[in-house]
Amino acid sequence: MREKMGSLRRTHMCGDLRVSNVGQEVVLMGWVQRERNLGSLIFIDLRDTTGICQIVVDNTVSEEIFKKAEKVRSEYVLAVKGMVRKRESINKEIPTGEIEVLAKELRILDQADTPPIYIKDDDNVSESMRLKYRYLDLRKPSMQKNLKIRHKAAKVVRDFLDENNFIEIETPMLTKPTPEGARDYLVPSRVNPGEFYALPQSPQLMKQLLMVAGMDRYYQIVRCFRDEDLRANRQPEFTQIDIEMSFVDIDDVIEINEGLLYRLFKELKGIEIELPIPRMTYKEAMDRFGLDKPDLRFGFELVDISDIVNKSEFKVFSGTINKGGSVRGINVKGYGDNFSRKDISKLEDYVKTFGAKGLAWIKITEEGVSSPIAKFLSEEELTNILNRMEGEAGDLLLFVADKLDIVYASLGNLRNEVARRLDIIDKDELKLVWITEFPLFEYDEEEGRYVAKHHPFTHPVEEDIDLLET
Repeated sequence: MREKMGSLRRTHMCGDLRVSNVGQEVVLMGWVQRERNLGSLIFIDLRDTTGICQIVVDNTVSEEIFKKAEKVRSEYVLAVKGMVRKRESINKEIPTGEIEVLAKELRILDQADTPPIYIKDDDNVSESMRLKYRYLDLRKPSMQKNLKIRHKAAKVVRDFLDENNFIEIETPMLTKPTPEGARDYLVPSRVNPGEFYALPQSPQLMKQLLMVAGMDRYYQIVRCFRDEDLRANRQPEFTQIDIEMSFVDIDDVIEINEGLLYRLFKELKGIEIELPIPRMTYKEAMDRFGLDKPDLRFGFELVDISDIVNKSEFKVFSGTINKGGSVRGINVKGYGDNFSRKDISKLEDYVKTFGAKGLAWIKITEEGVSSPIAKFLSEEELTNILNRMEGEAGDLLLFVADKLDIVYASLGNLRNEVARRLDIIDKDELKLVWITEFPLFEYDEEEGRYVAKHHPFTHPVEEDIDLLET
């Protein structure tokens, strides 16, 4: 049974009705979240993008409407005309919980089979099912909320940058390849057989040309494409806020971005972040946290013990240092008892995914030190390690010995993984930081040459400019 809207036109959204609407005749349209037949009364939770409103169908009001309502099932599309009234029992779980709509007219605009996934946020559905039935998944309140926040964020960005004299300019999607951080997606040209366009990884070259053209301040909320493996922080296409300015230095760029971040947090989350945001050099971030995106919401910072164990009988340590490597560790302070040998073995498997050959450890208890490597360390070495790492009863010390880049990657990611497993990260806490002075180039051992650390369109620090031609 499918009916047309006829003369019915929506007057209100489901989630907008309140006590102030009591006594008004309204027309609502949406999807059936659920229905409950109590014999002489049928209750229908009608849902649209704003929320849910309870519809009451009473067989004493209209037997025809009641019979029609008996056929209604989850995800049917309805148009309902009725009178807003106060509810006898208030539902404090929803904003419209003080009112309901007594149906005077009901039309079934479309029917639905039993949906393969339920339209609710707490439904435990696999990601593959969610993607297969994306149009159903997007009906969930949380997904619709995300899309609305994204829309509002884009509006805030545009308003802020417009206030600061930026111009939004679209740049070409079909262009030539430029050196970037990943492979390009190629689009074959029908007009020129054997030749290809590249989809942009970012509009980097285009915005440089705009600056040369004298546009001064440009921005674009732009779609970018990167042909790389799908990971938590990687995807083939994404949207970025692209900004370029002429005749500025790093402080000018940071000031604009801090202002934008402040506005975004305030208008989207109601949070006023502290400005200026702290800065940390790339070297400090790597030395302390092992990653150039450090999470500052917990400790477990990296500690270098290379000078302590460079002559150790434990050849895994001393041998690595003699080959130009490094030995560093983290102190999982106060959580040593949370990790069994089996747990530590799993952590070792984890660091091996980042190139580490193994994971050494020392557990400190009230009775002393428990460790498979303790017998290879002199009393002086062990004491110095404990002192430098501030080890005490209840701590677990974890070490990686290898080339410095492997040590950083292994311990930096291990630090985050340990905190995640312990569930000690406060997701509501903000610890913003700027990472400055990134290396412009790094040596790629596989290619046997220097490559851009991120991309070549980066201004070197003043004292290094002369080195570019050496």
